[in-house]
Amino acid sequence: MALILNIDTATELASVCLCYNTEILSIRFSSEQKNHAAFIQPAIQQIMQELNQSLENIDAIAVTGGPGSYTGLRVGLATAKGIAYALNKPLIIENTLKAMAQAAVEACAALAQLHTVKPWLIAPMIDARRMEVFTAVFTPVLQTIMEPTAEVLSENSFNNLLKDNYILFFGSGSLKWKEMVQNSSAFFSAINYNAGHLGILAYESFQNNRFENIAYSTPFYLKEFYNPKKNVK
Repeated sequence: MALILNIDTATELASVCLCYNTEILSIRFSSEQKNHAAFIQPAIQQIMQELNQSLENIDAIAVTGGPGSYTGLRVGLATAKGIAYALNKPLIIENTLKAMAQAAVEACAALAQLHTVKPWLIAPMIDARRMEVFTAVFTPVLQTIMEPTAEVLSENSFNNLLKDNYILFFGSGSLKWKEMVQNSSAFFSAINYNAGHLGILAYESFQNNRFENIAYSTPFYLKEFYNPKKNVK
């Protein structure tokens, strides 16, 4: 049994929730990406007050460590590390793309049972600007088929996997991919993802004592931050 605080500020929609095992007790959202830093602490306070709980009572803190927004990842991880350090609580860090895949598994639970011509795979996508996305590919039981990567999209992207599988693409990066792909094995859906899906992965990690070193944990950026102003003299 575990009471876990889950923090996700990796994408456009930030959310914080408190879960008992995998059950969401309370959750808060913010769609203002530039204000994730201002959102996170009041959201935690509101949740604790609503539930008449104290941070001292939680068993662990979980956070999405990336990929995602550079600023969002730093905000989320810094908050999680600060609480974990101050209260001497375990820190759990999960991959953003895997947490998104968990949302797809719940939304499309029938995929694993479908007896179709080809197997189904799940490909979350986060927009990384221009024609690039952060993506990975998973089975409906979250086995990793393609490791998280920064993919520059082309008409031939994923052809090797689409040959033998149906793939469900979703997330902010899938919109531009949908305009390019001509393969009938590529499917698209709007999947709602939040910190509660992180909570499912976090509880599994908690049960298996998969905790991170607070001092040495860093965001999983996947690519270096590009600053268009740094070369301007």
